[in-house]
Amino acid sequence: MAVEVWSARPGDEQAWHRQLLSGPERERRAALRRGEDRARFTVATALLKLAAGQRLGVPAQQVGIDRTCADCGRPHGRPRLPGHGLAVSISHSGDRVLVAFTGGPAVGVDVEQLKPVDVAAMAGQVLGDGEAAPALPDFFRYWTRKEAVVKATGDGLRMALREVVVAPPGEPARLLRYGDRADLVATLADLDAGDGYAAAVAVLAPGPLRIDQRDASGLLTRA
Repeated sequence: MAVEVWSARPGDEQAWHRQLLSGPERERRAALRRGEDRARFTVATALLKLAAGQRLGVPAQQVGIDRTCADCGRPHGRPRLPGHGLAVSISHSGDRVLVAFTGGPAVGVDVEQLKPVDVAAMAGQVLGDGEAAPALPDFFRYWTRKEAVVKATGDGLRMALREVVVAPPGEPARLLRYGDRADLVATLADLDAGDGYAAAVAVLAPGPLRIDQRDASGLLTRA
């Protein structure tokens, strides 16, 4: 299964990227208080449309993103590209923005900056029985692997991360259990997001994954 993962930075934002945003997307951007959050949102949205347009052979302006939340109907749910046969996922943290594509099977991508956190305090929310994170990078490796899976399934916050059991950080990424869903087929892989970051991608399909990681800076700076 092929997965295309584009990597960008908030600093790649260009003024013309805002022209690619739809009305609801511009409203969402304007509601973000911090400049860095607006930059991450703008770059992620522009990158998704530019990369999808390049892949589909259509102008980026013609790529519409459906973010309708399955629970409340508001436009803040997982992104979808109706009518194009592509599955997509977006994640951003700190100075990293990732956008992942597959040709159909659901995909989830997650990146996290390794910020100091109280691992002992958060362990009960993230780590399941038998999972231990003696060091900060281990904790974030668990976290990104699990987040990638719940984003692929679309469950998000509805699925407790402690119920998502994955292989420990010293082993290749692998889903061991997903709540009581013994029938769930998902393939996991870690991504290289650079120093100070952990990242992972999950696809709801049998493996192995063929991951094509691409630098989006050229795509984003091309007027």
